[in-house]
Amino acid sequence: MTGANGESSCRCCGLALKILLLLAVASQSQAQTQQRTNLAAAYFKRGNERIITGNLEGAIADYDAAIIFRPRWAQAYNMRGTARYKKGDLDGSIVDYTKAIEIDARLALAHYNRGKARRDKGDLDGGLADYTKAIEINPRLSSAYNNRGNIKREKGDFDGAISDFDRAIQLDSGNAAFYNNRGLARREKADLLHAIADYDKAIRIDPTFAEAYSNRGNAKQDLGDFDGSITDYETAIGINPLFAKAYANRGLARLFKGDLVGAEKDFDHCLKLEPELKSVLVEQIVRAKQRLGARL
Repeated sequence: MTGANGESSCRCCGLALKILLLLAVASQSQAQTQQRTNLAAAYFKRGNERIITGNLEGAIADYDAAIIFRPRWAQAYNMRGTARYKKGDLDGSIVDYTKAIEIDARLALAHYNRGKARRDKGDLDGGLADYTKAIEINPRLSSAYNNRGNIKREKGDFDGAISDFDRAIQLDSGNAAFYNNRGLARREKADLLHAIADYDKAIRIDPTFAEAYSNRGNAKQDLGDFDGSITDYETAIGINPLFAKAYANRGLARLFKGDLVGAEKDFDHCLKLEPELKSVLVEQIVRAKQRLGARL
């Protein structure tokens, strides 16, 4: 009996030792996992700080490290994609946003960010689909409505665009860009008075919004209010002296008023600032002269 009890006692001791070893291994593994998580968080935090200061290469390196320590972290891929986007690496950013979405399909910002990158690459349909998904996940993401509205306007769906801008404004009525963008869509529909009202609102929110002044000038020019349009263009130029399109638009208004010398100076100034606008400007001048001929 003594031998049996001794053998049983040894077996119990052996089992207890195995349990203790397993607990120790599990505890060590848990500690290592926590350490890796903490390191990932530290690199992620520094990456975010580096993006803010404009150190994009450093930010990307930090997100690389965060992903090494936490390979299934959707936010780290999303933020690395943002750093790559800011660097102009659209393809790289799309790869990262796509990976973030594969890990967490409900990450609205990853869909939103990929939509921006796709639009910038000229993939309007892809951008539209991403913004729609972002809105489906987060119906209060005002910028997604705004950006989707911009794509719809580019595709000629002005009513759809206005509907999206309406919703964006409902969610964030203090955003001047949303009113400006709705004004652009309304002008495309020849709804000039409502377009001007939108530009007015954008300017009230942000009196330094040069594009809103220039856009309001365009609508006034469409209405034949050349003096009013010139005043708006001059305000836009005063805010941003490098605003090439404002010089071009003021030149067109001066052309309609018969100020050929002033128009020529504005056109020259526009092309000095942005020579790539030449073909567009020539086309606008031709249309303006045709319009002038029809009035004579």
